[in-house]
Amino acid sequence: MANVELLAAKPVSQRPMPARNGRPTPPPTLVAALASGPKLVAKHPALGDFLRSRWADAAFMTATGMAEATGLPTTTLLRLLAALGYPNFRSFRDTVRAQLRST
Repeated sequence: MANVELLAAKPVSQRPMPARNGRPTPPPTLVAALASGPKLVAKHPALGDFLRSRWADAAFMTATGMAEATGLPTTTLLRLLAALGYPNFRSFRDTVRAQLRST
């Protein structure tokens, strides 16, 4: 027969959970890049919309996946990210991942 004490509920730690204020904020470098290149983003509104509303999804995407999500050719996406200050897709994705880890 099983020991009843082993099955009893254990007290839960009373350590408070950190507060999360809704959605995480975009990386400051991305915010600055979007602010410094408004004409570039205005020319490609799908990219601007994606970077403003779904930027965190990019942490788990490939360049091809993000290009499909924005409706842009992959090469155009990479050129636009380079114009925003990211030399390649990996540096953009690493920036997004670092921001997600810090929030």
